[in-house]
Amino acid sequence: MNYSILVVDDSWESREMIMSVLNTDEAYDIALAENGEEALSKMQLKNYDLVITDISMPVMDGLELLDHLNKEMPNIPVITFTGFGDLFGIKALERGAEDCIFKPFDARDFKLRIAKALKYSHLKKYHDRLEQKNEELRMLSVTDQLTQLYNRHFMLDALGREFARAKRYRSKLSCAMVDIDHFKMINDEYGHMQGDSIMREFSALIKNTCREVDICCRYGGEEFLIILPETDRRGAECMANRLKRATETMPIFKVNSTELMDELTISISIGLAYYPDPRIKTEQDLVGLADEALYMAKDKGRNCVIVA
Repeated sequence: MNYSILVVDDSWESREMIMSVLNTDEAYDIALAENGEEALSKMQLKNYDLVITDISMPVMDGLELLDHLNKEMPNIPVITFTGFGDLFGIKALERGAEDCIFKPFDARDFKLRIAKALKYSHLKKYHDRLEQKNEELRMLSVTDQLTQLYNRHFMLDALGREFARAKRYRSKLSCAMVDIDHFKMINDEYGHMQGDSIMREFSALIKNTCREVDICCRYGGEEFLIILPETDRRGAECMANRLKRATETMPIFKVNSTELMDELTISISIGLAYYPDPRIKTEQDLVGLADEALYMAKDKGRNCVIVA
């Protein structure tokens, strides 16, 4: 593997010496900078596997460079070297350096330390990519493909956790069952692709209307369940009415187009239930009451909010 290394030192002789030592046995891709400021400029243009920097330099020294890298590029390992003894070395390690080498150094020891740091860098990047892939897979497993909201499997787990927490700590918990009115008519008149597009736009509207702590899920078909932790009846009604008003004015675009469909608007019906309530013993009771309230909203003529 061809690693890229940035060597930072204000001394031309030191830079040349490090290059000659590193390129004795390995074919490293080595770039040079005279101070920390120039190093940061180069790092904006290219990703490096390792930075080797002197501590004492004009313009921006190695410790200042370390501080910048810790904030801006914390995943890049940094090795410092100095001829000013243990005090500077300890400061460098305390500020996040991977290693500190003291001048004059042994060429063999120097190369071994560089190889170790590069191996660590490679393993960390591999681990980070693996973690990212695992997180992507986890999100796929709990996300509804069409709406990008949580799927029903995740909903059941989250509902169980939130209800157990509310019951244990005697806190408030509400849920909203939401249904898009006359959605079958929209599919029949405008086609399922247009219906899917409306589902995606409405799902985004739900996310934007709710708080970060709220758990927005696709229940099935054109129905959605929103779990509202630490929310009483009044708070749930405020959220539901806010979502209803936002839906009435939601712009609807033609599929794969920026053209507005002025003739098409949608409305929603919402059923609410909240805990504590003497009728609610389990999370299924909570959802059941919200579902009953939703049917009442439909019987009342739709486009309204009903509390169980």
